[in-house]
Amino acid sequence: MTKLIRVLLATAVLPGAALAVTGVFADAWAGRLPDPLATHWTSAPNGSTPLGVFVTVCLALGAVAVVLLATTAVTALRRGRPLPRPTVGVGAAFAALPAAVLLSVLVSNLDAPDWHAARGGAVVVLFMLGAAALGAVAAVVGGLPSPVRETSAHRPSVGLEPGQRAFWSGRAANPAMLWVLLLVPGAIAFLPAGLPWPTAAWIAFVGTAIAVLTYRLKATVDAKGVTIRFGLLGFPWRHLELADIREATARELATFGDGGLGLRFNPVTGTTAYKVRGGPGLSLALENGRTVLVSVDDPETGAGLVNDLVAQRITRIG
Repeated sequence: MTKLIRVLLATAVLPGAALAVTGVFADAWAGRLPDPLATHWTSAPNGSTPLGVFVTVCLALGAVAVVLLATTAVTALRRGRPLPRPTVGVGAAFAALPAAVLLSVLVSNLDAPDWHAARGGAVVVLFMLGAAALGAVAAVVGGLPSPVRETSAHRPSVGLEPGQRAFWSGRAANPAMLWVLLLVPGAIAFLPAGLPWPTAAWIAFVGTAIAVLTYRLKATVDAKGVTIRFGLLGFPWRHLELADIREATARELATFGDGGLGLRFNPVTGTTAYKVRGGPGLSLALENGRTVLVSVDDPETGAGLVNDLVAQRITRIG
């Protein structure tokens, strides 16, 4: 079984099949369901949604999630950095979440004379566990090890000559963060006993803002030092002077290592990580003993330029 087939099976076929089966049940049970459906519960049903609207929105959310997950996974595979097993599993479970929510609501409303008489929504827990199980299977099927990248044993250099000027820019992005932060609040709003629409809308807004600020980052190196910028707005950002940097190297960063994704600080090791994905990263050893990690493409070139600029500065001072 080729890697591409495994990735597609895990990210498109499995959650897509769950969505298709749920759609078949929704069509087959249409005559046995009240319209509107009970879609929110406390101790009893306390909210409803038109049958057609609820089914359409759930299936649409699921379809978008499947397409985005599969596209992200295939793109990562073609770039030589396949999504790690935990990412595939969590992504597939989220993609199957709309199907689980829809099926649980249909079962709760089945054969009820109207939405007020629907059974309790606790059955959603069983279908959520089913989505989690599907994610576990997808992780086993489609989780591929990242290729081992050899890192140079010597201090990287780009061969910058005295008096020469150079500039380097490296980027990294994680589109999966966008669809997770945008789709999950929508799914929560449709959960039985879920959040009211205003609350779900507020969560969606916050998720969107976080995604815009953190789903990608950019690092630049020039004679002034290293500048790191997050997101579309370039904020939060940090600038490191060459005088503050002792040495730069390239290394592989684990997706959930160093505290996970985003802006992370470890007070024990003194490591600050700017990460939107696992894979190649720039490692800056500072003069104060701390370390800064940045997930960017082509970190070897960036590290080499930093080392050459630091060496030139030391030579000028000496």
